[in-house]
Amino acid sequence: MYKYLLLIIGVFIFLPVSAQEEDDYYDNNHIRYDDYIYSENFKSVLFHATGFKNSKPLLELGSGGTLTLSFDDLNVEAETYYYTFILCNADWTPADLLPMEYIDGMHEEYFNSNTGSFNTTIRYNYYRVQLPSSNMRITKSGNYLLKIYPEGEPDNPIITRRMYVVENKVEVVSEVFMAKSPIYRDKDQELYVKVNLQNYPMPNIYEDFTMVIQQNGRKDNMIVKHQPKIMTSEYLYFNLANDILFEGGNEFRVFDIRSLKVQSAHVNQIRYDESGYQVDLLTDESRYNKNYLKYEELNGRYSVIDWDDPMMSDQIEADYAFINFNLKTDSVITNGGIYIIGQLTDWRIDNSSRMAYNQLTKTYTTSLLMKQGYYNYQYLYVPNGKNTGLVEPFEGSYSETVNEYTIYVYYKDQGQYWDRLIGYQTLNNY
Repeated sequence: MYKYLLLIIGVFIFLPVSAQEEDDYYDNNHIRYDDYIYSENFKSVLFHATGFKNSKPLLELGSGGTLTLSFDDLNVEAETYYYTFILCNADWTPADLLPMEYIDGMHEEYFNSNTGSFNTTIRYNYYRVQLPSSNMRITKSGNYLLKIYPEGEPDNPIITRRMYVVENKVEVVSEVFMAKSPIYRDKDQELYVKVNLQNYPMPNIYEDFTMVIQQNGRKDNMIVKHQPKIMTSEYLYFNLANDILFEGGNEFRVFDIRSLKVQSAHVNQIRYDESGYQVDLLTDESRYNKNYLKYEELNGRYSVIDWDDPMMSDQIEADYAFINFNLKTDSVITNGGIYIIGQLTDWRIDNSSRMAYNQLTKTYTTSLLMKQGYYNYQYLYVPNGKNTGLVEPFEGSYSETVNEYTIYVYYKDQGQYWDRLIGYQTLNNY
């Protein structure tokens, strides 16, 4: 059935229709329990384990470790900002607990350490903070939302980020490989997962257990499992054929703007006008039904790097440029929208990442303001009325593609009001 749907999309994807309508459920200042930037003045938000720039924002409970948040504020004046943490359930709804029940010490903390940009055409202040501070101690495992807001305005967030606090009560053992079934084998990847309970009691496993599997940084195609296929006193097995299937997809496309003086990978032209630097990328074409080509990339991430003025720091010397994307198609898509996904758009499917069709050039286009660096991206097709997208129509899908998978295991103990994060694993298929 899955393959049949993909073939239908391949046939009808270029028929003319109106653009996909976007549902905007919230006002801009309403908190979203997701990675979100609430104002165009804030750019290049990076959040990771301290010392590991390409890592997930994940802490081990009681380890004393920290996460590092950094961002650019395009407002001219330096500000004082605050942060706090909100404990969430496995589905990212807020847990029914007060802050004092999951944070010891201060429930909010301020930071104002910033550095002004140096020798850039677009001015900004660069902020960087390690958190939680020594005045705060997280006492429960689970999903957390980090909320950043101006001084005295806790109900007006500027940035929210998802993060994880894990207590390793169970062991997750998994394997990823090309799908076993012949109808999926060429295009899809399959996971087998085994959870070693390690004597951790789960008396109500069929109601209180949750396992979430994420491919790269995507949130639209995460797979959620509540019941194992096989259970023993020691293990939970999720290993039936076709039970955990993902599109293999393709290696991420790359563009290189580490220099705004020299054209690098996938850059057609660099120019300067009254708005600032304009970088026209080479026109992209669909990779559907093309031969698979393996090469090194960042699984959808990006790195801020400045090769033009390496005197002080990439973070304050790197300039900003408008990156102009063009995807060649024969006509406007009939039954969905096209979005740019990757860390550069927070993996979001909304108006900020959606492309518009240009009748004159017969291309889907958009422009994003990006900091100098090395970037990954892909084109995602999302059918009308759906929240899950497909990369195959414009990127192709191959079981050989290198992807990163993260598995999160949750359990809600009897008498408790939140999902504990009791195990996780990250793996690649290479």
